[in-house]
Amino acid sequence: MIALACAALTFAGAAHAAETRSVALTPAEDVSLPYWCDWGYDWAERCYRLDGAWLGVGGGEPDKVWRSALRFSTSAVPSGATVVTAELSLWYDGTCVAPRRRSKPCDGRGFDFGLHPIFTPRWSTEREVEYGPQVGFASLDALAPPQWVVWDVTDLAAEWSSGGLQNNGVLVKLVDGEEDFAVSGPLFASSRSANTATRPKLTVWYVP
Repeated sequence: MIALACAALTFAGAAHAAETRSVALTPAEDVSLPYWCDWGYDWAERCYRLDGAWLGVGGGEPDKVWRSALRFSTSAVPSGATVVTAELSLWYDGTCVAPRRRSKPCDGRGFDFGLHPIFTPRWSTEREVEYGPQVGFASLDALAPPQWVVWDVTDLAAEWSSGGLQNNGVLVKLVDGEEDFAVSGPLFASSRSANTATRPKLTVWYVP
């Protein structure tokens, strides 16, 4: 009887595990956005956006700080599915922001990152997109080696998938108190990185 009970539990556990599926999503849109930048008539020239191979976070410029926006389509998650876990992953390789669209090796400091839901549907319609309270946190230790930086976005992905919250993307920034013009931050690989293995990804585990 005990053997039969153990076998039944093992089968039930395997069946439950088999129900959980996953999908890795690539960004539909990602860009580095300038904040705290006010140059009047020549705003578009000096307060440009970066849509190249990097996603900037932090200062390192005398007239702006960078925050990165990413949007993923969750249409690959079946309608009615239950989102179990979702993670946003950005690749860090020790490269940081430098003035005038350049990069430099990071100086070995640690970083704390906040993640916020974006409320602006079309990012190009406003100088600074509107975003909500912090809903995710991740960090890099001092002298951190190249690695994935991961945020838990389970609640956001569940709301996007169910239609409970409009999917306008997420904003990644240094946390309040660490962000400043003089405080450089990481350059994460973007969706245009030449190395496809390091591009941003949203991994969603769900039960159909």
